[in-house]
This record gives sequence, structure tokens and C-alpha cells, in this order.
Amino acid sequence: MENPFRDGGPADKAMPYVSLIVSANLLVLGVKMHGEGASPLWPLGAGVLVLLACHEIYRQIRSRRDLA
Repeated sequence: MENPFRDGGPADKAMPYVSLIVSANLLVLGVKMHGEGASPLWPLGAGVLVLLACHEIYRQIRSRRDLA
């Protein structure tokens, strides 16, 4: 049985999408918290995480396209 966590394995391919889902949820929660009076750094930080997750997905798709 192969290791699913190796480079290029199923867990490695799914990780950027999982991080996008988690960071999008953090962004929604941060916007909700800011509306209730919390620091504006919560949605700002979550927005940065969303951008980083999108960048990683772009890099993953681009590298697959370059290999084809």
C-alpha cells in the first residue's frame, strides 16, 4: 500500500482545496465577528489566507499542465 501523504499523492493534491475551504470559512467568521465589534484584523488575515490558498491551487494546476 502506497503512502497517501507522499508528494503527488491524493492527500497532497487535496490539501490546497481543503485549505481554501478552511480559510473561506475563517473569512466568513471574521467578517461576522467584525460586524459584532471584533478587530478588523480577523477578516484581513483570513483574506490573506484565501489568497494564498488560491495561489497554491493555481500553482498546482499550472504544474500539472506543464507536465502534460
